[in-house]
Amino acid sequence: MDDKQIVIIGGGLQGLATANALLDRGESVLILEKEEDTGSATSFANAGMLTPSQSSPWNSPSDILKILSGIGRKDSPMVLSPSAIPSLLFWGLKFLRNSTKKRFIEISKNGFELASYSRSLTKEIREKESFEYDNNDNGTLKIFHSQEALDRSVEITKILNSSISMNVMGSQDISLVEPALAPIANQLVGGIHYPEDEIGDAYKFCKLLEDLVRFKGGRILVNTDIKKILIHKGKVNGVITDRAILQTKRVVVAAGSWSHALLKQVGLRLPVRPVKGYSLTLDTAGLDNKPKLAVLDENTHTAVTPLGNRIRIAGTAEFAGFDDNIHPKRITYLNKMLESIYPKLYSQLDLEEGRLWCGFRPMSADGLPFLGKTKIDGLFVNSGQGQSGWTLAMGSASLVADLIVNKSTDIDPSPFLASRSL
Repeated sequence: MDDKQIVIIGGGLQGLATANALLDRGESVLILEKEEDTGSATSFANAGMLTPSQSSPWNSPSDILKILSGIGRKDSPMVLSPSAIPSLLFWGLKFLRNSTKKRFIEISKNGFELASYSRSLTKEIREKESFEYDNNDNGTLKIFHSQEALDRSVEITKILNSSISMNVMGSQDISLVEPALAPIANQLVGGIHYPEDEIGDAYKFCKLLEDLVRFKGGRILVNTDIKKILIHKGKVNGVITDRAILQTKRVVVAAGSWSHALLKQVGLRLPVRPVKGYSLTLDTAGLDNKPKLAVLDENTHTAVTPLGNRIRIAGTAEFAGFDDNIHPKRITYLNKMLESIYPKLYSQLDLEEGRLWCGFRPMSADGLPFLGKTKIDGLFVNSGQGQSGWTLAMGSASLVADLIVNKSTDIDPSPFLASRSL
């Protein structure tokens, strides 16, 4: 193997996007993916939303109260498993330190800048390569059950960034934006439409990126277990897999929640922990009055996204380590949320054919991803995008690629640099 080739560990959204960005900068790349298919882990069945408007971290005071109130419960939007508390102790303290109003606003503004940049790059590659992935740009509609919550969300949006486009509306106007919500419009006080948001199937996008990476000369090895990153005298010297020892001088760890364990082996402590999320996907082919844009329920942290002839309900945040068991109450919860938002559509769906999925979001302690160089020469990171992995993928990859080749970046990378922790 050519040791000038960059090895990227992880074949999800972040790894594939990073490979594409590096190829565009003249580098050669090899992606190593432990699963049998690219994009088959956390990127596989996420909410499908590209939402710069929702760039705030999950450590606001209200979110922390929801997490604490969900200890041991499986029917709560946010769940903290008692068995996971010891592994979250030090990470949790950092999480809390970043929950002050000042830090929350600062982090949210930084997140919005990266998300907006990423959205523009996503649009650019979509148009250039004629990508189709059940995408549309009808925006996101956030619905509210209380005037207090609506007013607070409007205020926060204005504080965070005055450039975020939003249309605030009363309950009578909601069904004009999304006619499928007409049956519950009288139960709502209003909503906010964010017209610049987009939706799309992240897995389909991954497969298109995979084809593009291969077309540009990139190599991808799936079903490859990464045992260790080799370090010699403070520099990357190779990667040990279950197949071979690969010689390389540069490695990008883009393994999502599993990045923490890989970096821990070489003495780096990445403050990223898995937060399990669920989704339920149902077929809507042949049904009338299907939704046309993504809907967020502020009260339950639930998203419902139309993806072609499917509808996906996603949500919940479960702090439970890498426990991949799917509790029956989670299925009930998602069904209940879907019924509460689209009762008419729900009555027409074949629930037995629903496809349930869970994935582990790589959540950073401060709500921002870790990008770029570590203190080990030749070792780079692209992880920690949390619930915004799809939104931040193209922007994160571009920053990482520019930092690797020492090129000037399009936006200020300082808030996201991996060196702030590693």
